[in-house]
Amino acid sequence: MKHLLFISILILLVNLTSQAQKIEFKKVSSKKFKSLILEDNNHVLIDASTTIDQLNGHIPGAIFAETSEKLFSILDTTPISYPILIYCKYGKRSQRAGWLIKEKYTHQVYSLKGGISEWNEKRFGINNAAINNTSNY
Repeated sequence: MKHLLFISILILLVNLTSQAQKIEFKKVSSKKFKSLILEDNNHVLIDASTTIDQLNGHIPGAIFAETSEKLFSILDTTPISYPILIYCKYGKRSQRAGWLIKEKYTHQVYSLKGGISEWNEKRFGINNAAINNTSNY
């Protein structure tokens, strides 16, 4: 009886651990985020800011995905091997989007800690041109 209980608890812990790993993603500094952008072109850069927040600028090459529907339509056609780099104005929307992504997809997800506000403070550069809502995805 003790062995059966032990095995049941062990199976439960393994399942919980694998679920926790599935929904894990990384919040990274502006410096790390920039290095991820520059080190490999095989990634998807997503701006999860609201339309109004995007008036403060965006990182060149980012795809605008204000809604979860737009986000999912992008990810549905993105190769699993492509990491997802996501940001917003302060980092809260992109963190929520990261959780949504990890619930449905297996991509590696990196969220910009502090959002575009921290990025701007570090003077990494933004584009204030109109946002292009279209993409290859």
